[in-house]
Formats: sequence, C-alpha cells, structure tokens
Amino acid sequence: MSAFRLSIAFTRLAFIAAIPLAVGAHSAHAQQLLPPLKDSVPSIATTGVASTEVVPDIATISIGVDTERPRAADAARENARAAQAVVGEIKAQGIEAKDIRTLSITLSPVYDETSDSNGHVKRTLRGYDARNLLSVRIKDITKAGALASQLMDKGANTLDGIEFDYSQKEAKYDALRSDAVRDALRKANSYVSALGIKLGRILEIATQPPEPVVSAAMSPRMLGGAARPAAPAIPVEPGIQILRTEVQVTWELAQ
Repeated sequence: MSAFRLSIAFTRLAFIAAIPLAVGAHSAHAQQLLPPLKDSVPSIATTGVASTEVVPDIATISIGVDTERPRAADAARENARAAQAVVGEIKAQGIEAKDIRTLSITLSPVYDETSDSNGHVKRTLRGYDARNLLSVRIKDITKAGALASQLMDKGANTLDGIEFDYSQKEAKYDALRSDAVRDALRKANSYVSALGIKLGRILEIATQPPEPVVSAAMSPRMLGGAARPAAPAIPVEPGIQILRTEVQVTWELAQ
C-alpha cells in the first residue's frame, strides 16, 4: 500500500509538471483571489494594548545665529564667523561632531514698509539678513539648559525649539509589544472560556506603528544680540512621555 501511494504521488507530480505555464499562471491568480485563511475558518481577533511612562534622557535643541547688515556680503561673512564660534563652543563642551547638524543657511533681503496718505505701500531695502540654524543633540539632558546659555554668550541669538528623546527606544518598544500580545491573549481567553471552546493556531498578527509622542517645544524667538552678562542656565524640564503600542492577533477557534 505504501508503494502504491508513492506511485500515485509521482503520477500526480508528473501531471502537474505537464500543465502549460499559462494554466499555472491562471491557477496562481485564482489562489490570490481566495479569501485569507482567517476569513474562511471560525476565528476570533482581539487587540492588545500596552503602555509605559519614560523619562526622556536626550535633548535636541535648535539654536542659531541671525545677522543683519546693510550689505549682503557683510551679513554673510559676519554670520559665518559667529556661527563658527558657536560650533567651536559646542565641540568644546564635549558634543561629538555627529550630534551637530546644520538645519538651514539663508541669506535674504530685509525691507521696511511705509504707507502714504493714499494707502500706497512703499518698500525700501534696509539690508540683508543671514541666518545659520543648527541642531544639537545632547545626550546628558541635565546639561541642555546650561549649554544653550553658553552658546548665547558665544553669539547665538535664535532659539527655535527643543525636542526630547530617550535611549534604548527599540528595547522599550520590544517589551511593550510582548506585553500587548499577552494582553490580546488574555482578552481572547476571556471570551472563549465561557463558551467551552479553545484557541487554536494563530492566523494573523497585525501590528500598529507606535503612536507618535508629542515633544515639548519653545516658540521660535530672537534673543538680543548685544553683549550681556553670562546668562543663567535655561530651565529644561523633560517631564515624562507615554509610550504606547497595540497589536491585533487572530486565532482559529477549536473545539
């Protein structure tokens, strides 16, 4: 009997191999039209959710130098000199080059506008504004405020915001995904236990992207460019962030 079954199996294989490729293509297309397994067998789907609080330990500040002069060349030259001094101070404070990024370099005309008695607006060129904006990633968040103050003493006069982040992010999300799967399993068991049925094989695991975390930010503002006493450290309070993830798991139902 075993030899007979094996022979039949080889006969079927030979027959399948002889089917024209066009027919095979139609067969593959037909298989694509078949409903997913989870839609063709009794199943149950539950969504597991997990969240945790984290305290950010990394800060990224956007800080820059804004220079206005009557001539474009003078504005660009003096801005470059001031920006270089700021970058030098950043590196002197132990920030690695890979954590310093230029966000934008701009040079644009600046106009004064006046209106006459008839409401006609007249624009007069006042000068040129050169701007160099930097992003600085600070891995020791406790030093963020002091560093921002030191950079202002070195010529930075624009603060465009601060964002918070945290180390070992993927490890934290991996742990949350495990917790979310366990939550989905708990919910599924609570449904089927009262019905006298069991969970079978897993048919599908559908993950959701992590929910974005809103970072605190300072409103863009200009700081006075005149010489001033050393500024105290800018208060930086990271607070907490809520990390949240969810996953949907579909099980086949078994008796």
